[in-house]
Amino acid sequence: MNKFFITLFSAFFLLLGACKTKKAVSLSEPTRTEATVKSAELNKANLVGQIVQRKNGAAAFSFIAEADYFDGKQSITLNMDVSAKKDQYIYLNAKALGFVNVARVMLQPDSIRILDLVNRKYISASYQYMKNFTQANLGFKEMQNLVWANAFYDPQVNKSKLDSLGQQFILWLDLGSAQQKATYNTDFVLQSVLLNEQAKSQQMQVDFANFKNIDGMSYPHEVVINISGEKKVECKFAISNFAGSIKKEPQFVIPKSYKVQVY
Repeated sequence: MNKFFITLFSAFFLLLGACKTKKAVSLSEPTRTEATVKSAELNKANLVGQIVQRKNGAAAFSFIAEADYFDGKQSITLNMDVSAKKDQYIYLNAKALGFVNVARVMLQPDSIRILDLVNRKYISASYQYMKNFTQANLGFKEMQNLVWANAFYDPQVNKSKLDSLGQQFILWLDLGSAQQKATYNTDFVLQSVLLNEQAKSQQMQVDFANFKNIDGMSYPHEVVINISGEKKVECKFAISNFAGSIKKEPQFVIPKSYKVQVY
């Protein structure tokens, strides 16, 4: 991962490029008794329906975040302005030292666009580019789910397995080339999501905490992303100034002097 991508760790999807390792990563399901399995099957359809119904789906929101990145060798802290409008865009402006703009990222349904303000580059890519890093089908919908503090993939009754652990529910979703483990509390609020690719021996876990109800949306104000692969990467996000609206539409202007890279 080069210096530019490190400064853009906050654009979650780019970090998957670091996930390669020779050591196998095992994700096994908890031991389930016959009674637990029967109970889970009876309640699974209802639980899935509740989760889909209660997932975050705000039309728009914005927030500020302080983001700490650490990969065992390098660490960096960035300040980020984030704004998102459902089914339209996710915009991120990253700053160093609180005032030096270093990068802007615009995710839209058909494209990934990045302005590297340090190296004066403009990068444009389709979501097909993600196939270079992961076998999971990660597109705008999945990234939107994550930014909205939902699981990458919505649960499906016929492809999911259900377990209960104390005051938590665990849904395992079979994605073919990958597996998603989503953990919810009894109010059907997502607490963590793990995306595992056993064939490539890599995984990504996102933990949510410190939920606050603002403008009708319950949103975590602490988010931790851990990636296991060739490198072990940890990103911590402390969120503030959350609002269920966008005061000003983001501007994404590409300077004519910037070098263009298309993927």
